[in-house]
Amino acid sequence: MAFIVLASPLTFASSTDLTVTGLITPNACTPNLSSGGIVDYGKISAKDLKQDTSTRLEDRTLTLDVKCDGPMPFALFAKENRPGSASSASSLNFGLGKINETQKLGNYFLTMINAVADGVAVQTINSVDGKNDWKSQIFMWPGQYMSVAATGNPGFPIPIQHVTMDLGIVASIARADGLDLTNEVLIDGSATLEMNYL
Repeated sequence: MAFIVLASPLTFASSTDLTVTGLITPNACTPNLSSGGIVDYGKISAKDLKQDTSTRLEDRTLTLDVKCDGPMPFALFAKENRPGSASSASSLNFGLGKINETQKLGNYFLTMINAVADGVAVQTINSVDGKNDWKSQIFMWPGQYMSVAATGNPGFPIPIQHVTMDLGIVASIARADGLDLTNEVLIDGSATLEMNYL
């Protein structure tokens, strides 16, 4: 795209160029989670929650399955849909919603293990920006990118067509003495795994 600068003979003007670029790929990848991506803890009695420390709920595991039209590198971006609701200050954690819009109900973190891509065991890796500094990592952090790499070579994502792995969910309810539990409270954790093509 070119810009035309009109000026009088005695006026000196500077200019800059704008470039619009990108790549349209014929291939696409589709991520799916077992159980429709729902982890349901059912009803938990407030009397079963610890008063002076957090209460860890039963660990759960879903299967994450990604199928692509053809081999290609990709990353999943972990988007926190309940920002500011994690009861722990750790950046590893997602939130479980709030009570009365102020009390943080709890938190959970995600792990990605046992990854198999196109029939071969691979390792999970993460990056802050989805472009650089890929490192071996099993934790899926909010606001970061996860992909897979060849075992022993975590420096960059590899092109794959089909990968499956275990997505672990480890959830905890905050200490009960800081929560208003006089009424039923909804455990309301939500995250989105967004597909990014590399």
